[in-house]
Amino acid sequence: MMKQLRWLSAFLLISTVWAQTKYSVEIGGKVVGSASLNQKIGADGGKSVDLKMDLELNKQRLTIRSQNNYDKAGNPTRKFMDSNIPGGILQKQIIATFGERGASLVQIDGGKRSTREIPLVSTAPRANASEFWFVRDRPKVGQEIKCYLFNMDALAWELKTVVYRGEKSIKLGSRTVKAHEVETLGERTAKVYLDDSGMPWLMEAGSAILKRTN
Repeated sequence: MMKQLRWLSAFLLISTVWAQTKYSVEIGGKVVGSASLNQKIGADGGKSVDLKMDLELNKQRLTIRSQNNYDKAGNPTRKFMDSNIPGGILQKQIIATFGERGASLVQIDGGKRSTREIPLVSTAPRANASEFWFVRDRPKVGQEIKCYLFNMDALAWELKTVVYRGEKSIKLGSRTVKAHEVETLGERTAKVYLDDSGMPWLMEAGSAILKRTN
């Protein structure tokens, strides 16, 4: 479950000028907690996304936080993720910063600090223009982006294809809303359903689902 949730948070990269939304978190059809998503675009045109999930898994409370920062072209500049027991001991923390040579990591796991480099050749595409779909840009149905995304769970660069599938009607509880389906393809897939301003209504990755509640 932990890996699925960390994986899901890695795909929650949709932002707007400033917004906060709240979600229920489901695993295998069972509600296991709640989440809040804070997103904004800076004066330089870049964006940041902050996600916090408060969960109860196997009778254990857990908080997962992540932050993703991108420049105006969709290149990653910094990523942060930690998981901890509220009021208890930090379990794991990862900070990744990005440059021409790839990703530089600082990890704190069980109180131990380590560093490592995850290289990626400078010519490999890593700018993800889909970061600004419906936030700033309007894609055409079928439009796709191929780029390397950094997976904070696997700590590896992964070649992904992001596709805009078009507008669909989805159910959220007792209401039906129109949403824009964006799918990320690769070894593992994820889907995000956005409103007209680029805010997620629904997010799916494997058996983990976040549903908007406000």
